[in-house]
Amino acid sequence: MLPIPIVWTNYTFITSGRVLKLVPCENCSTEYVYLLEREGEGSGTSFYLMNEGGAQADAVSSAKDALNQYLENDFDPIPCPVCGHYQRHMHPKLYVPAAWLQGAQLAILAASVVCAVVAMYCTFTYLLRFSNQLLWRMLAAWVVLAVFGFLGARLRVLERSRAHRYDPNTGDPQPRIAMGRSRASTRAEFEAQQRKRTGSRALPWVTHNPGRADATGPEPTGE
Repeated sequence: MLPIPIVWTNYTFITSGRVLKLVPCENCSTEYVYLLEREGEGSGTSFYLMNEGGAQADAVSSAKDALNQYLENDFDPIPCPVCGHYQRHMHPKLYVPAAWLQGAQLAILAASVVCAVVAMYCTFTYLLRFSNQLLWRMLAAWVVLAVFGFLGARLRVLERSRAHRYDPNTGDPQPRIAMGRSRASTRAEFEAQQRKRTGSRALPWVTHNPGRADATGPEPTGE
């Protein structure tokens, strides 16, 4: 039986965009504006060069859809330029798990994998040769695995608790205000600047509350 070769071309399209995000501050009620920039990537596949145009169109369409989703739903953790307050929906992007906690979770995961293999082996050998000694080995292996599973679950609970208690708004607000000023401006300041530049024309923004193309194959595409 002769093998049937499969020929295909993968097309990848990457596009970028930007949108203004309007954020109401939870602390001082100031509305501030910042610029969000994102990239969207899409791909399409053509088999036997039979749907080159369709594959390219699929890549472009999926890239634009991904970009629109990012621009509509994503955000940057930008504090208020007036009071330096990070909004609550920004906290998860600012939280960094403790290094020791990540190390402990990885160690328990590795130990659990080893224990699972040992427990399966002990179970298999017990089922082949029934004996009290093999039975106790099997039970001990499964008990150790259960202990590691319990410890892993406790660490996950501890991690969620630390993340829930995390507050990036503690300490001196001045560095946060400076950071906010470097990326954002108040709505009043922004609108005043736009009136000077463009008259009365308003620019679109998204309120946030809680292209390049590549191909792997015989026919590359342009931008």
